[in-house]
Amino acid sequence: MENKMIKTILATTVFLCGTTAQADGLYYGGGVSLVQGDSLEGVAGNNSSTDTYGAITGTVGYRWDQTDMFFGAELGADIAVGSDFENGGNTCSDGATGPYYCEHSATTRLRGIVGMPVGNFEGFASFGFAASSGSAATSPSTSADAVNSGYTVGLGLQQDFNGNTLRYELIYDNLETNTTSQGGGYEPTFEAVSLNVSYLFN
Repeated sequence: MENKMIKTILATTVFLCGTTAQADGLYYGGGVSLVQGDSLEGVAGNNSSTDTYGAITGTVGYRWDQTDMFFGAELGADIAVGSDFENGGNTCSDGATGPYYCEHSATTRLRGIVGMPVGNFEGFASFGFAASSGSAATSPSTSADAVNSGYTVGLGLQQDFNGNTLRYELIYDNLETNTTSQGGGYEPTFEAVSLNVSYLFN
């Protein structure tokens, strides 16, 4: 009887260790996003442009499980679809009034993840570095490439779905550093709030 109990405990321990180990490791996937983007002609500027548009997202990451928490490192990219920033209802093609973003092309993020169980979900927070690319007005009728960098933060929930992960996340990108400055006041900023839904393969 005692030997049988010991074998049962050992078997259960091996099973639990195996289950925990399976949660660690590489994951990847994609999804869609609704983005609210805003751009100023500079950190202290007044003229701005804004747009609401969609994006296709991709994510690859690695997860480490602890007793009651998990940690991760992620690389992600959002490809904007149909962005056309406006100032007072006027697009850049109508005539820009400041060196702000006219179009958002993509955002990439490198970030850390920390989370824990929340009921039937896992809640998590993220923080890291992000960079965006697009085009910004240089005059009322011309534009040039724009690249901005800064920080990104996020909050989200995720759940098991058919052995993989369904994720819902709200992300804020604050990208005030313009890395393509051409002088003469060409210092457009970029910030965005994104609502993402992703499907991740474990």
